[in-house]
Amino acid sequence: MQNHNTIQIRKIRLDDTPQVKSLINAILDSEFTSERKAYACFDLDDPVQYYSGNKDIFLVAEKDGKIIGTVAIKEDAPDTALLRRVFVHKDFRGQGYGEKLLKKALEFCFEHDYDTVNFRGTDKMQGALKLCLKQGFQEHDVNAAQDFKMFILTKKLKTLPGHLA
Repeated sequence: MQNHNTIQIRKIRLDDTPQVKSLINAILDSEFTSERKAYACFDLDDPVQYYSGNKDIFLVAEKDGKIIGTVAIKEDAPDTALLRRVFVHKDFRGQGYGEKLLKKALEFCFEHDYDTVNFRGTDKMQGALKLCLKQGFQEHDVNAAQDFKMFILTKKLKTLPGHLA
């Protein structure tokens, strides 16, 4: 008997692309209309290819065959990762799925020798910002745009060889 609370966090597959694109676009359209122009979405046309670098990954949270959340890591510099695409379907928020996705992404960063992980989110992305702060990210910078503020959060993974920060 399968437990209906089971969630699988796994690497994106090619056949996930339509669901992933639909989920993220629906959230952007309904919750982040003014910020939408600040976030290019070309990576969603082929996330498997876009996040195919050796130090990149796109993860999905799947529940009962449906994609309910996403998170991605893109190499920003040899020792710095960019955390992207932190999205959870509104019906599944507040249940720990975002935290599970983020922890899996941070494990990936640690295993791939990143020293630092950066996240850029707007002031309206409170869920993602709070999630990152809870996981040890710290506010690094704030930039004011016309309709919103862009927060840059940073997490140091390694301070000395072999030690977590």
